[in-house]
Amino acid sequence: MRNATLPCCCTLAALALGLHASGQDVAPIPGPPPDEYVDVTGDGIADLLITSRTIHVSDPQQPGYLGQYKVGVRTLSGTSVLLWSTPSTQRWFTVDSAARLDTTELAARIHFKQLSWTDPDQAIEFWLLERPFGPAITRDQDGWYGTGDHHDGRTMVLRSANERGTSIAAFSFELPYPYGPVVVKTHEAVRVPNGFGREGDPPPPVPKMKGEFDFGHEESGPQVQVPTGLPPDEVVDLNDDGVIDVLIRAGEEHGLGIGEPGYFVRGISPRGGTALLMTNARWGTWGPFTLDEGAALTPERLADGLKSGILRWSSAEKGPVFIELLRHPHSVENVPPTWSATPYASAGHLVYRTTSYGRVYIGALEVVSTLPGGELGVRSLAWVEEGQVLQVR
Repeated sequence: MRNATLPCCCTLAALALGLHASGQDVAPIPGPPPDEYVDVTGDGIADLLITSRTIHVSDPQQPGYLGQYKVGVRTLSGTSVLLWSTPSTQRWFTVDSAARLDTTELAARIHFKQLSWTDPDQAIEFWLLERPFGPAITRDQDGWYGTGDHHDGRTMVLRSANERGTSIAAFSFELPYPYGPVVVKTHEAVRVPNGFGREGDPPPPVPKMKGEFDFGHEESGPQVQVPTGLPPDEVVDLNDDGVIDVLIRAGEEHGLGIGEPGYFVRGISPRGGTALLMTNARWGTWGPFTLDEGAALTPERLADGLKSGILRWSSAEKGPVFIELLRHPHSVENVPPTWSATPYASAGHLVYRTTSYGRVYIGALEVVSTLPGGELGVRSLAWVEEGQVLQVR
């Protein structure tokens, strides 16, 4: 059951922070800290619980090490956390700490199946700090350390739904090493209509019926159905270096005449600093170069193609680049209103060139899509430094 009201009093976390800020030599409080309820949205009802657990260790190789305490944050019933849920990106949704929450953009991303909420009835845990204990732990070793989950400093978004209404909030975790208390900081909280973002809720479980000839094979779930229309751009970081490499974009293609269908089209474009390899070897027109599985793009083949004019790198700096991958008809009768793939969606792996940490890389992109559902994404399958052989295995 959720905590209905929260007292207005100083917490151990605030006390420890104050002493730390004043420069006093404060040792970590012995043992795990007490639980603390946190009202992130400001409606007087707790959304998160700062809690701890003790992990006991019995290791003959380390007789003086008895275990560790862990401190983390757990969502309470009715609280959901927003996450990316596309073929390209599966991680917590984050915003700039100084940005305002844009409920219109969030609603659009949820509507087009880019974002989804965690189950409000299933607790999500973020274990943030750990501290060893035992007679072998020296004073210098005694302290709180990060668990490596790297949630601190990232501004995430939650939704709180209870009897007082529905709110969303941007929040982050602050970890004042080495003293241990976790602080949950609210950046902004906004009241929204009840049911906001319901399209992104987890679907209800489908009852499983075991048939007479069921041999344990599990059926795949139903496809995600992406609505027709123009979703917001989705940014994709191919090399996990924090730099956006490509955009998954949408546009509209109007019919050429009366009775001709129009189309919503979706595809990818390179971001500044990234280029896609194009070729005119087929039919004399420029299109994306593709690399089949097992095939190799050697430095010599790439250099010869660029020199002869059969290949070229296309980037945003040189002009608009858009590779169409999916399309959906609209405004016409007797045409199936479903997503279909273009030839480039299954022709092979696209090849890109980008810079990461000062080094130039080339890599192969896999196009991931579902039909007729319409999910679309790209994944980097292989990359090497420029000048080496690129091969998809």
